[in-house]
Amino acid sequence: MQRTVLHVAVNQKVQTKKRNKQVWWAVLALVLMAVIGVGVHVASNSIIRNAIYRNDDFKLKTIEVDVQGGVTKADIIRWSGVRIGQNLMTLNLADIRLRLSNMPYIASVRVERDLPDTLRLIVVERQPVAKIIPSSPNGNRLAQPIYYIDAQGYIMKPKAGEKLKPLPAITGISYEFVQEGVRTERYEIISALNLLRFADESALKGELDLSRIEVESKGYLLLKTRSNGFIRFRTNLLVQQMQRLQVIFEDARPKGLLIRTVDLTPERHVPVTYF
Repeated sequence: MQRTVLHVAVNQKVQTKKRNKQVWWAVLALVLMAVIGVGVHVASNSIIRNAIYRNDDFKLKTIEVDVQGGVTKADIIRWSGVRIGQNLMTLNLADIRLRLSNMPYIASVRVERDLPDTLRLIVVERQPVAKIIPSSPNGNRLAQPIYYIDAQGYIMKPKAGEKLKPLPAITGISYEFVQEGVRTERYEIISALNLLRFADESALKGELDLSRIEVESKGYLLLKTRSNGFIRFRTNLLVQQMQRLQVIFEDARPKGLLIRTVDLTPERHVPVTYF
């Protein structure tokens, strides 16, 4: 009985040593695999750096600019922040796109790599549809007397030395509501843009003077006719007001009458006078 117990104890010690040895071998194998993995990672990064990021074949030699509008290619390259000689593969295209998109004149941007050494910038410039001539509360001349605005309401300064475009002028807007590089949220400005568009698309285009639209202090819009008449609009429900105005003109034509004033701000009984 005593011999049996001793034999069992010896067997347990042998099995314990064997398990411990297996555990140590397993740990050693894991350590070796980790060391090999780190080595492979470091070596692969070094290979990638040498093969791509430090490879002279990927040095930027050409920046192609396709721009729709009047912005110069030199301005586009300068705003992009990219320089000839940089590694094409290290350039962050999203950052380049963001820098260009933040410029007030730029409507959309696409940036492409053309391996091995060319960067392509495809840019669409904002197209102004009107000028804003802001007013100063004390009547003094403003440092920036004229701005452009596009159909989406983005405000821009004319380029330095540029001949002003022959666009409709929006007046009566205080200078504090005109900020370059942002999309305006001022309802009167948006309404004036909409009125210009509706009038330009209507059958009354030939009757109306679309060279100027005035925002009045009470939130009304004032537009002239080609015979020097005046038409007052509310800033809302412009489509309905244009339809009523068309009825008034169609009624006056057969009678040989020229519109002097029309006040479309009342919902009923629109006051009309004639020359």
